[in-house]
Formats: sequence, C-alpha cells, structure tokens
Amino acid sequence: MRIFNTQISSPSVALMASISRGFTLIEVLVVVVILAIAMSVVVAGFTGADQEQSFKGFAERMVLRIEMARDRAVQTNNEWGVYVDADEISFAEFDHVSAQWLPRIQRPFRVESTDDNFRYRVKVEAYPGQVEPSDDDEDTPSIILFSSGETTPFELSIEPEAWTTNSWTLVSDGFSRTVASRVTEDDSLL
Repeated sequence: MRIFNTQISSPSVALMASISRGFTLIEVLVVVVILAIAMSVVVAGFTGADQEQSFKGFAERMVLRIEMARDRAVQTNNEWGVYVDADEISFAEFDHVSAQWLPRIQRPFRVESTDDNFRYRVKVEAYPGQVEPSDDDEDTPSIILFSSGETTPFELSIEPEAWTTNSWTLVSDGFSRTVASRVTEDDSLL
C-alpha cells in the first residue's frame, strides 16, 4: 500500500485565499448600476408597445361588441344600430311598438370609456336601392344590424388623438363578420 504525502506550498495557499475572498463592494455596485441602466432601457422600450397593445385591444373589443349586437339582433328578431360620432360609439335597439331607437347602455353595449381619446369615422357603402337619409332621419344609426344577420356594409376607422400612429379599420361587407385590420402607410384612409 502506498501513501502519498502531499504538501501545499505557500504560493498555492495564497492563490486559494484570493479565489475564495468574494466580491468587493465596488464590483457589486458596478454590476447593480449596469443592471439598472439595462432595466431602464427595457422599460422605456415597452412603454410605447404597451400603448399600441392597448389600442389593438380596444379595436378588437369594438369588433366583438359589433358582432355581439349582430347576434343579439338575430336572437331577438329586432334591428340593432350603431351610432358613430366623432368621439364615441353607442348602440341602440329598434322598438317596433314605439318606432324608436332605444339606447342600449347595459354591458357590453354601453359607451366604453378609455384613457385614450379616439376619433371615429365611418363610411357606409352605397348600394342600389338604398334610400338616402333625409334631415328628418337624424335619429337613424350609422350602421344597422338587421335581424336577418346582415349589416349595412361599413368601414369604421379608429385613430388615437393623443399620439401619432396608424389607425385601425373595422370592415364588414354586410354578410361576413366584422374584421379589424391595421391601416398601413400604403392604404388610403377613408
């Protein structure tokens, strides 16, 4: 049986002592400063993305609300309408007894308040046999959702007032479901 006798020399003890001593306060502070700078850059980058994501979510919620109103029109066998003003969108249901459009303010059809101010513009497609609204028809909604499941063909533009970005457009040909798409620089606005 062999026995090995190893001795640790003094230079290797000094090397092991320097390795196990840890980090100095200056080294830790430098790392913390570098992490703080990196985090501030990341947070600043997500601020604009958060606003854009919120805008996209709002456009998608508007599509869902229009489609829910369309489904409600079919279920109740009553026409529904969407009023589009420059600064708000509201829903109404036609009451055949009183021959009036009654506003629908229950969820999810009440006017949605947001932190951002949006501008709305609607373009309703003209089709053969369409009766042009007269001045007496101020109460007629911009978009009508018929009890048969059809809608007035429309193109609804939503653009924010608080910042500059491409707008969202909600489109329906009158038969298919409403679709939201982002307007690009090449697309023509309403």
